[in-house]
Amino acid sequence: MNEIQFLPKKDQEDIESKANRKLEELHLHSRILGQHVFNIVKREATLLQSPFSDKEFCAFVCQKKGRLFVYINSQIPEEKQHFAAAHELYHIWFDQEYLYNPEMLNSGTLEDKTENMRELRANLFAAMLLVPKHVLEKELLFLNISKKSVTPYQVVELSNTFQVPYKTMVRRLYEIEFIDKNLMKQLWEEKDIPLIRKKLQLEQHILNPIIRYEGLVENALFLYEHGQ
Repeated sequence: MNEIQFLPKKDQEDIESKANRKLEELHLHSRILGQHVFNIVKREATLLQSPFSDKEFCAFVCQKKGRLFVYINSQIPEEKQHFAAAHELYHIWFDQEYLYNPEMLNSGTLEDKTENMRELRANLFAAMLLVPKHVLEKELLFLNISKKSVTPYQVVELSNTFQVPYKTMVRRLYEIEFIDKNLMKQLWEEKDIPLIRKKLQLEQHILNPIIRYEGLVENALFLYEHGQ
């Protein structure tokens, strides 16, 4: 757990306020976002999705000639794509300077294996946007999950429901004080997540990675119709 960084309480509260405010503005405060996060990205930038063989490379956002572009590696698991998209939304909405000096978002950064405060804030925002506290608490009540005795199976089911990475759900359960630090550590270090997914029939296969270049077909038809 030494490589996992936690932001100060004041920063956590500030970022949670930002995430809740955005959900309110988008009229999405009481729902699970999941894949819908891509639609939010498309409201803010040109979304590009295509497979890239290096699965450590997840995403990036940049500004070019006054336009914003978000690229997501569609070769990585869907839940990581959702998290990466939400991460980049933080930079778009609250970190304008980043857009002029962007960095490639890699898998290690997504798992908080970084001391970069900017990236840690973006990760926390992504987690709170995709797994709002009040929505998670309702789901825990609905599933009748006991506080402080959560199992890896239950975390896998929750992460599947919210369409986020397993470790994101572990952290959210700890952040809302549903589990203590010892249980968080046990869940975080669980080695059999792939096997648990198989047992629950929740395996994820990326057989046909998405290739999406926003506006490509429309623009190509426009040029064709105009003899270009």
